[in-house]
Amino acid sequence: MNIKRAVVLLALLLAGCGDPIKQSDATPWTPPTATPSGPLWTGKVDVTRETGALAAPGFNALIDAEKPNWAQSPDGTVTELLNLGRGFDGPVDIYLLREGADGKNPVLTVTLTKLGDDSIRAIRYRIALRRGDDGRFRFVEGKRTQRCQNGRGHQDFSTDICS
Repeated sequence: MNIKRAVVLLALLLAGCGDPIKQSDATPWTPPTATPSGPLWTGKVDVTRETGALAAPGFNALIDAEKPNWAQSPDGTVTELLNLGRGFDGPVDIYLLREGADGKNPVLTVTLTKLGDDSIRAIRYRIALRRGDDGRFRFVEGKRTQRCQNGRGHQDFSTDICS
């Protein structure tokens, strides 16, 4: 490990940030495994590569029209939005940080590690939700960033491509 990286990691640890992949307050998380009631979203988030901004065409319209039970919790909403409950090709670790999860406008940060990718070490989604008058959560905005494998690019979460 080079000295500059060691100093940065030490500074993060002393500042209480812990592992830069896992936010200090994030906890290991398993998406809900029960079959969600209500129709599932068959769409997929669109990511603007330059900014990492997320769009979810049809996601809120599905919630408005069908009122699925999975949208009654921030965790269920993010699981459906990011398709986290329908499996990965390998043993992906998921960490979740909830901010304001008990309120009307929660923000959830989902970090995926052990992706089995030779260039991307971790992907992080920061998702803002809003609770509607019906008690269901809707997608407001989000951002996708990634951290590269050692020797494959940047070591901070960024929208920059890994090599």
